[in-house]
Amino acid sequence: MRSMLIGGASAAAIFMGGAALAAQSAPPARHGHFGPPSTRAEVQERTAAMFARLDANHDGFVTKDELNAVEAQREQKAEARAQRFDPSKVFGRLDTNHDGRITAEEVAAAHSRRGRAMNGGAAQAQRAGFHGLFARADTNKDNVLSRAEFDAMGQQLKARMEHASVARGGMATRMFDRSDANNDGRVSLAEMQQSALARFDRIDLNHDGTITPEERQQARQLFRTTRKSRQAPAHP
Repeated sequence: MRSMLIGGASAAAIFMGGAALAAQSAPPARHGHFGPPSTRAEVQERTAAMFARLDANHDGFVTKDELNAVEAQREQKAEARAQRFDPSKVFGRLDTNHDGRITAEEVAAAHSRRGRAMNGGAAQAQRAGFHGLFARADTNKDNVLSRAEFDAMGQQLKARMEHASVARGGMATRMFDRSDANNDGRVSLAEMQQSALARFDRIDLNHDGTITPEERQQARQLFRTTRKSRQAPAHP
């Protein structure tokens, strides 16, 4: 029902100090782990937990009204987190030797401290996102982030936080529509799990019931290629 991608989004959370953006971007913790599900059993378990949260009146169905109510509450919380997000405080936490700049080693140490709770695939995806974020923020390519470079990245991330809830709400609506197999305007647990498992099976390329980081990367590349081919203008 909800996208469970982490990659760059949760890497940004670590990169910028974690708490504010992580709470908005990263999926909920499950037995000490973060990240997208790796097995069909995890898909079913997480979908059941999500369904229980969304089914406010406990009638066995999730309606658009229930979904919209949850999204409205989430949007309010996201806006409050964005207002509290202070890049200057984050800089102080990452600049552990207080020399007025942040090195790749200091950010890697922060990532390592938070990454201990993650499974292998989630940690690998986040490391890749973290390296990309550091490289983009390091505009003069000296492998060090000045306060000005860090603040510029911080403002960009804050803007993303302020707009993320709107994008997520649209995604939730699209996923609701895909899960509503009989088009009756409400989604049962069986429909939600069927939709989630179908998505899982598309990524599980060798159909062994487990998704590896390599399969996830291949699936993303296949999606990009397919999307580009659909967007390409038709030749006469």
